[in-house]
Amino acid sequence: MGKFIAILPKVVIACLAISLLECLVLLPAHLNHLPDFNTNPVIGKKGFKSRFSSFHRFTGNALEVFVEKVYMPFLGKVLTWRYISLCIAITILLLAFGLMKSGIMKFEVFPEVDGFVITSTVKFPSGTPPHVTRAALDQVEAALRKVANRTTTVSGEPLIVKSLSLVGQTLSKMPGIGPNFGSVQAILLESEKRGIHSKELLVEWEKETGLIPGVESIVFEGMAGGPPGAPIEIWIQGYDNNNIINAANELMERLHQFDGVYQIHSDFSPGKNEIRFELKPEARTLGLTVNDLARQVHAGFYGEEAVRLQRGRDDIRVKVRYTADERSRFSGLKNIRIRTPGGHEVPLKSVANITFSPGFSTITRTDEMQVIAVSANVDTNKANANEIFAELSNNFFSYIKNKYQGIHISVQGEQKKIRESFGSLYISFPLAVMGIFIIIATLFSSYLQPLIIMFTVPFGIIGAILGHLLFGYDLSFMSICGMVALSGVVVNDAIILIERINKNIAEGMPFFEAIKKGGARRFRAIFFTTLSTVGGLTPMIMEKNLQAAMLIPMALSLAGGVAFATLLTLLLIPSFIVILNDLRCLVHRIKYGKWPTREEVEPAFFNKSVV
Repeated sequence: MGKFIAILPKVVIACLAISLLECLVLLPAHLNHLPDFNTNPVIGKKGFKSRFSSFHRFTGNALEVFVEKVYMPFLGKVLTWRYISLCIAITILLLAFGLMKSGIMKFEVFPEVDGFVITSTVKFPSGTPPHVTRAALDQVEAALRKVANRTTTVSGEPLIVKSLSLVGQTLSKMPGIGPNFGSVQAILLESEKRGIHSKELLVEWEKETGLIPGVESIVFEGMAGGPPGAPIEIWIQGYDNNNIINAANELMERLHQFDGVYQIHSDFSPGKNEIRFELKPEARTLGLTVNDLARQVHAGFYGEEAVRLQRGRDDIRVKVRYTADERSRFSGLKNIRIRTPGGHEVPLKSVANITFSPGFSTITRTDEMQVIAVSANVDTNKANANEIFAELSNNFFSYIKNKYQGIHISVQGEQKKIRESFGSLYISFPLAVMGIFIIIATLFSSYLQPLIIMFTVPFGIIGAILGHLLFGYDLSFMSICGMVALSGVVVNDAIILIERINKNIAEGMPFFEAIKKGGARRFRAIFFTTLSTVGGLTPMIMEKNLQAAMLIPMALSLAGGVAFATLLTLLLIPSFIVILNDLRCLVHRIKYGKWPTREEVEPAFFNKSVV
């Protein structure tokens, strides 16, 4: 997954590097070219200067009135009731995380992509003639046409643009070649013109198709975004074939009981019927082994080389086996005689049990154990994969392990990707936060004020969660990546606010006045920074194009987090500064036996270099 989104931070870092150069070097040069509006009354078209100045004065005056009449009085009350404000902020933070733990705000690895290609793949047992597969595909294709005919698109155009039916090969991610495989694929109208999600069409298509006699598996799937893997994919591993098959069947029956879980199937496919020989205990007393039995039966039907002759340049191998008549009848198999190591011959049925049973078309092994993978899709409007896994882990997995001894259960698919991705984030994210802290500590020559700034990171996540809730999106892996990126963005406003407050204190301004004046001074910069960031992300959030669907959760995390962090910076950061000052005063009182003034315990008061 890291490779999947690695291009995003590279582009962002490159853009920030260029913007830093623009801000420090090019922007001052550009500003130097601007005319002086006070000395040059005519600029460009007539009336441009007056209209621009009026708009500039209106916005400037409106912000000043808001800061003076609303922000500063409210900030004064927040500072007075700073501990209550802190408790309210912590309560909101706990409620936001409670939305995730309670299941109200769900998590999915990648958001559902409304694709324009849907495919159905049918698979029959090995040896099925192609006309049977063709008849099944006709039934599937007719069901698709019925769904398309009763579906009205937003634009009024036909739902299906093109369709393709193929026998002998699959068109989906499930590979398969042979007369027992077949696929039907349709290219749909664009999602903007269609007005119905492709997943809803898949569900309707599956219902309309109904049962197909003799089919081994039938899969309906659409386009998927991100790394491959089903929302639910569970591997049943072990050494006993019967236990693995029975456990996989019980697991599929349990998944059918969940509402919203569909397309449940396993990769186990029985092959053609085969004859199996099991050595009887009394055969071992004669010195026979399984290898002896298999070698002699194979030699009788497929031949064993008796002699090799050289004729010119040709090498002729002479094999000995039963006659064609003996090899064509099952009764001839029962009359086979097996030679023992002692040179005696005994009937096959006296030393081995002969049974008929389905064989295996394919056998998959991992870590020397046979594996059957059970997978299923989830309708996120009705169910959530994480909640299903949680319920299965509570009791069902332990029940299966106890019932079928020797099997192992491992969760794969999207859940494996989650474990791998978050495993790396658990290491990289704390390192990134530590790097941010070191940079801020170097800037302020303090270890306490950077801690105040770092408090904006978890509180900024509140806005990210609320943004998803407001727009009706579930949290996804891209949302988490947006929250990681958010940690480097939300600290910027806090840095410029605290830097201004420190300057006010260093200039000799009273403590509370320095905080209020600092907030008022930086209000415009913080407000327009937030407005420009949210405004830049809004087109992506409102985008309906397929290519932008997976990036919308990341944009929601950034926009919602930055917007909420603005309130946090303008109100809660000043409260943190006062609370820190309270603690400094208390430590001074304990250490020296008297209460100091608030300015005396502030490092900025003695650091005139910040002015």
